[in-house]
Amino acid sequence: MTELEQKTILGYRFFRCACCERQFNERTGSPFNFLGFPTDVVLLVVRWRLRYQLSLRDLAEMFLERGFEFTHEAVRAWEERFAPMIGDALRNRRRGTIGCSWYVDETYVKVGGQWCYLYRAKCSEIKEPRWQPGGLSPEQDQGHVCRQGVPSGRIAGQR
Repeated sequence: MTELEQKTILGYRFFRCACCERQFNERTGSPFNFLGFPTDVVLLVVRWRLRYQLSLRDLAEMFLERGFEFTHEAVRAWEERFAPMIGDALRNRRRGTIGCSWYVDETYVKVGGQWCYLYRAKCSEIKEPRWQPGGLSPEQDQGHVCRQGVPSGRIAGQR
C-alpha cells in the first residue's frame, strides 16, 4: 500500500493497493465513507443533538454560521445512523471504570462531654459488611469520611 500525493476535497489522504491497484482514502470502508462533511463535524452535530436536545433546524443554523451548510434532514439522518454507534462507544469506555460504591453511616454521639458526628463507611461489593471508621467531626460533613482515608473519593448518594 502506497500513499498518493493527492487528497480528497475534505483533506483525507489517498492510498493505492500494490496488489490490485485499487485506490481508496482514509474513510473507505467506514460508516463515514459517503459523507460530504468532515467526520468530526458530523459527530459533533450528533453529539450536540443527543446531549443538549437541540432541534434539527437549530443545529443546521448553528453550523451554517460556522461555514457548514446542510439541512435539518441531514441532521436527522446522521442521528439515526451514528447515535447508536456513539452510545456503544461511550458505554464501552465507561465499563469497568467506576469501582465499588461506598455507603456512609452517620450518627451523633457524645465523646468527652462534647457531641460529635460519627461517620463510618462501607464498601458495597464486600459480602460481609466491614465498616471502616470515618472519624469524628464536630460538624455534619460526609466529605470528612473521604478525607479520612476511605479508598473511594465518591460516596453513594453524594453528588
